[in-house]
Amino acid sequence: MLRELRIKNFAVIDEVALDLGAGLNVLTGETGAGKTIVLNALGLVSGGRVSSDIIRHEEEEASVEALFVTLPQPLRGKLREGGYGDEDELVIRRIVSRSGKNRIYLDGSLCPLAFLSDVGDHLIHIYGQHEHQALLRAETHLQLLDSYGGLEAKGEEMKQRYRSLGLAWDSLKQVKGILESRKREEELFRAQAQEISQARLQIGEEEELKAKKNILIHAEKLFQGCKEGEELLYEGEDALAGRLGRYALRLKELANIDSGLNEAVELLNSSQAQLQEATTVLRRYTGKIHFDPAALEQLEDRLAEINRLKRKYNGTVEDILKIEEKVEEELKALDRGEEEIPVLERTFEEARRSAWQMAEVLSAERKRVAKRFKKEMEKEVEGLGMAGTVFEVRFLNEEKDGYEPPFSVGGKRVTEQGMDQVEFYFSPNPGEEVKPLAKIASGGELSRLMLAMKSLVLTQGDIPTLLFDEVDAGIGGRVAEIVGKKLKKVAGSHQVLCVTHLPQIAALADSHYVVEKEVVKGRTFTSVKKLSDRERIAEVARMLGGMKITEKAKRHAEEMVKGQG
Repeated sequence: MLRELRIKNFAVIDEVALDLGAGLNVLTGETGAGKTIVLNALGLVSGGRVSSDIIRHEEEEASVEALFVTLPQPLRGKLREGGYGDEDELVIRRIVSRSGKNRIYLDGSLCPLAFLSDVGDHLIHIYGQHEHQALLRAETHLQLLDSYGGLEAKGEEMKQRYRSLGLAWDSLKQVKGILESRKREEELFRAQAQEISQARLQIGEEEELKAKKNILIHAEKLFQGCKEGEELLYEGEDALAGRLGRYALRLKELANIDSGLNEAVELLNSSQAQLQEATTVLRRYTGKIHFDPAALEQLEDRLAEINRLKRKYNGTVEDILKIEEKVEEELKALDRGEEEIPVLERTFEEARRSAWQMAEVLSAERKRVAKRFKKEMEKEVEGLGMAGTVFEVRFLNEEKDGYEPPFSVGGKRVTEQGMDQVEFYFSPNPGEEVKPLAKIASGGELSRLMLAMKSLVLTQGDIPTLLFDEVDAGIGGRVAEIVGKKLKKVAGSHQVLCVTHLPQIAALADSHYVVEKEVVKGRTFTSVKKLSDRERIAEVARMLGGMKITEKAKRHAEEMVKGQG
């Protein structure tokens, strides 16, 4: 329950402090005085979005601080999990700065906005003055039915199973798409793999072939040159080897005379051995070398094949071999994809079966809840001045375009909400045919229908504080008194804050606050004051009498206020 609320520099509010109590707390005041601003401030501490526009003119920051007591157990558990303790009281403070350095505090500790929003969902429900317009959108009817029946947990489970179904379908589609794409390229891949494999390319082969080609082209020149060397060194009549042999004998004789020539003899003998070895090498080489046109042609063909592949694959031999490895991987992936599809299909079928099972369970629950909801809604709206109203929850099963076949079975489709399409029908006049609520309900009827639904839905929840912002729009007279009693009933189990223009509702308040606006030295100030019993009578009289408050209006107001005591 909200015990205290302090607002500073918020819109036209300079500084306001409210002490709130249990039961029905009513805020009244002239149009434009700033009543809704107070509720907007509460929206801020419950996790609502905000901009610096709400900061009071000429101020640098605005702040809202709220003290909540007697916290519901689910919230205490959430706070404990978030590291904020397990106390029965909670202080929330939110500061909005023009510099953009906005801050949120829970019991003095900094808090992220997402966590504050979760906390706010357990503390406050705000019912805005235009919320009844949601009834005009049939897609909201299912949510209202689930809230009434307490089916949120099953609804969340349905969403989880639907997400799993979607993920399984996406995975299956993706692998099938990749597989189909690869299959279209499979023939090309296999042709490339075969072509490169048959070529038997080797790194360094091209350079080796070029060297061999160069030798074959110059075979005759090499042969002649080596033969000439044989003649010069050993074979010819005037060969170097013979001449050196003869001189070696002469030099040896001289060395016998002078041993100082022995070194020259040894060097000359060594030279003779090297000449013989060189001659042997040349003779061996000329024995092997010969011009072979067939070998040259074969070699040139091989080089032409290598160059063709290099041009085709736009790379070196090393690049082509890497392409071969990549193609082999693609072909292996194709095989793996073929093996993966049955597994993914089984996963998808399991997810679809799970989603449909949950959808059927949820649908059966909703139909059971819908019968009770119909009876209680008709009873509630009768108490709101709509006697004889017929209310129905209709389940539609029409097939819509835009849903993939795997999510439709037997003319029905499954979504994250299940298999049901729900729309509220009603007839406010006995004997008249029921029609879609969104098409025939008037503004006043919408307000009362939404109030009836909220009273049924909210009184079953554990949110301690409910805020109603001008839910009395479009009604008056006896119906206004009935609506006020309905709010009073809700306030029996929840703290209710209500902004109203109707004296019939204000007279029922357990605590009455008036919001006033005044201009001081050219600046606008809004204040909030808790009224005494005497002041309450005066405010209700104002609401009854308009511009001029008559004695009759005062007496009427006193009767209304005291009649509720």
